[in-house]
Amino acid sequence: MRTTWIILAGMLAAPAAAQSYSESMAECAAIHQNAAQWVRSDDAVEKLLIATRRWAEAAIMQAEVEGIADPENVIWAMIDRKTGEWEAKGPDVFTTEEFHDWVAYCRAFGQEFGIVLDA
Repeated sequence: MRTTWIILAGMLAAPAAAQSYSESMAECAAIHQNAAQWVRSDDAVEKLLIATRRWAEAAIMQAEVEGIADPENVIWAMIDRKTGEWEAKGPDVFTTEEFHDWVAYCRAFGQEFGIVLDA
């Protein structure tokens, strides 16, 4: 397990630099929420919104562990703010290195924390 964290931390240091786990989880939720606005398939939208909720639930639980007061409201406000930041980058964001780094980070982070995603 320790080796996994060392590899994960080294591989993913850039996207989540200086963020708490709960904030990184909220970022992953925001990425999925933003992506849901750009896809055309109803099935894909549903999967992305399910992923958003799973990340949000994990972020809220983590925020509680971190001692954040009113974690549900804090995390959802953070997700909405971060979604707005991703939206502002427009549909071309999906071709950027930043987006691909975050997707890789969220995938590995989710696997490490047992966040199961279908999207």
